[in-house]
Amino acid sequence: MTIIYALLMLVMLVFAGLQYNDPDNFLWISVYVVPAIALALAAFAPHYFATIVGRILLFVTVIGLALGVYALWPSQLSSFAVAEWWENERVKEGFGMAIAYLFTCLTIPLAFRRSVRRLKPRRQE
Repeated sequence: MTIIYALLMLVMLVFAGLQYNDPDNFLWISVYVVPAIALALAAFAPHYFATIVGRILLFVTVIGLALGVYALWPSQLSSFAVAEWWENERVKEGFGMAIAYLFTCLTIPLAFRRSVRRLKPRRQE
């Protein structure tokens, strides 16, 4: 799973980089960087999700992204022609938020796995 989390983190970072020229780039870069941070922790330091603070931050992030999906998801999705979806900014934003939400949700099992608690780094003596 480490490789999958790392690849998804890179995808989120590429998405964040593509938002550089967007008029509301600070919003969208942060929307994509926050899941990238969660995925980086899942890949390289999964024991942080087993702590109370880690769980709270993860669930606040998931709830925030879910609210973003709810707010930005196109209400008339079925009426969009397949050939026109990339021309509508609202649809692209809704899909981008949904991807960020889904990728972040992939880290939720780490908050409840018992084996994650044993992954704390050992002290070097």
